[in-house]
Amino acid sequence: MAQSTPTGCPYHSAAQVSPEVSRRPARSARTLEDLPGPKGLPLVGNMLQLDLKRLHAILEQWAQEHGSMYQFRIAHKPVVAVTDTDLINEVLRKRPDAYRRLNAIEPVLKEMGINGVFSAEGDHWYRKRRIAMQSLNNAHLRQFFETLMKVTGRLKARWDQAVAKGSVVEAQKDLTRYTIDVTANLAFGYDVNTLETEGDDLQRHLERIFPMINRRINAPFPYWHFVKMPADRALEESLTFVHQAIRGYIAHSRARLANEPELAAHPTNFLEAMLAARDVEGSEFTDEEISGNVLTMLLGGEDSTASTMAWMFHFLTEYPDIQARAQAEVDEVLGTGEMLTNYRDHERLSYVEAVAFETIRLKSVFPVLFLGTNQDVELGGVQIPAGTAIFLLTRQCGMQEQAFASPRQFLPERWMASRGGTQEGHNTKAFVPFGAGPRFCPGRNLAVLEIKAVMAMLCRNFSISKPADAKPVEEQFGFLMAPTNLFVDMHRRDDASSSAAEEWPHAGVELPLASARS
Repeated sequence: MAQSTPTGCPYHSAAQVSPEVSRRPARSARTLEDLPGPKGLPLVGNMLQLDLKRLHAILEQWAQEHGSMYQFRIAHKPVVAVTDTDLINEVLRKRPDAYRRLNAIEPVLKEMGINGVFSAEGDHWYRKRRIAMQSLNNAHLRQFFETLMKVTGRLKARWDQAVAKGSVVEAQKDLTRYTIDVTANLAFGYDVNTLETEGDDLQRHLERIFPMINRRINAPFPYWHFVKMPADRALEESLTFVHQAIRGYIAHSRARLANEPELAAHPTNFLEAMLAARDVEGSEFTDEEISGNVLTMLLGGEDSTASTMAWMFHFLTEYPDIQARAQAEVDEVLGTGEMLTNYRDHERLSYVEAVAFETIRLKSVFPVLFLGTNQDVELGGVQIPAGTAIFLLTRQCGMQEQAFASPRQFLPERWMASRGGTQEGHNTKAFVPFGAGPRFCPGRNLAVLEIKAVMAMLCRNFSISKPADAKPVEEQFGFLMAPTNLFVDMHRRDDASSSAAEEWPHAGVELPLASARS
């Protein structure tokens, strides 16, 4: 976004200065020190005010107090936080040249063996990105649809059993099992089947990783190099287990490629594509890179999509009329079927998609993007030195009156009226949960397809509600933002073919959000 020269600046007119001065680059009127922000303490800055499990909420509260661009400090390191829609999009468009992932992210992830496309920068990112995009394009997703629905059928069977037993469903854990199974099939063609097996070792170990990433990238120094806390020792155990499993998947895929050499030209999953690329001149991948990219896809595909669907469960139980309208749409699309059977049918689930997008707007699992500057930049009229941390508060960006009408209300209908672009009361530029610009999330289409597959199966076969003794559902941050205390009662629908909209005459009415704690 072009920056105008501040009015009243004594150097605004070139006639007032010498030719030498007029040829110098225009200097910003403001520096980091000019930005508002919360008061800190000597040496530690604002560290003692940051609770990592509530980091996103604290940063959003500071934005309400200090404006759309403010600064704070972690020890001696300055951090700039941004909520302005245009500035966030400017930063995202100028990646990966002017901006990059936060400097701390790449070494932390590399140390954990998660050095994949997510943390890669420069040339390393370009070559890894190409393989990821090929594995997640629509053509590959169409081929993968049958496998996706097989896993969706297992989830339905699990919920059938829960209903038969009268058990309360812990939504987050079941949905995480589902996304692990889906992502493992897509990433390396291996059916881990956590939905039907009692052993949940892979899920348990993966659950430890994201919170520790959050903890380590926000640490003022790498304390774990000197002393390991119990959480650090548990992380090492989990990483050992996961990497050993991935090595087994790699060995299995190598054997398959050796037996079926034609797969090199037409790989069926992400791992085969990575292994095949080793034989292409200039595209070699080391074993470490292959393992890191597979783990990156596994982590990126399971927790974020599972948490998004879990938040959808929360809103569907809060607003039964919205649940009923989603059921009515699914009934019309599926007819007598229990799940999606045709890939193209997911495109007809426009209201389910609207519920998903509105959920993501209010409960984005990535409410903060952690970036940094590669070079000296000017952003919003502020001169920012190279190496400065830039935190983009993407959820807060979409919670402003100038971006969305009634921004704190859960209104899926807003997405039915606008399918893109910018119009009054609906600015899609303020909706950036998948990023924007060159590093737009390659897994977006897969995530939407998974959400529609699960929600179509849920709405066709079940109704959900909160247990009578349910605790408030709360937000917990651990590199991504997930719900806690989310349990649901699940019941079979008495007549799945009836029009649920008739049962709930207030479907579509503007509804206030639940408690601010939820």
